[in-house]
Amino acid sequence: MTEIRILKDAEQVVFYPKTHLAAVEGLRAASNQVDGLFQAVDKIKLDGIEAGAERNNVTAEEKNRWDAKQEAILVSPNGQRFKLQVTNDGKLEAVLVTE
Repeated sequence: MTEIRILKDAEQVVFYPKTHLAAVEGLRAASNQVDGLFQAVDKIKLDGIEAGAERNNVTAEEKNRWDAKQEAILVSPNGQRFKLQVTNDGKLEAVLVTE
């Protein structure tokens, strides 16, 4: 294995040389058929992501609906269900759910 050397300038400040793909023997960009900087199977996955895609499949409408929800149902040890809600002065209340 090649020795790893730390490079320093005249003031002993460590620096790293700029390089590029062509400067490293045997290293190449990945394609969907050939491994390179990462595996070909990962390149296939990346190519399958459409431009502007988000991390999930939740629509903006669903997100807005979920954000608007303010229900928290808690179940007591005896099985009764309580809805947790906030009053206009910021106090928490537990209201028995009768439905």
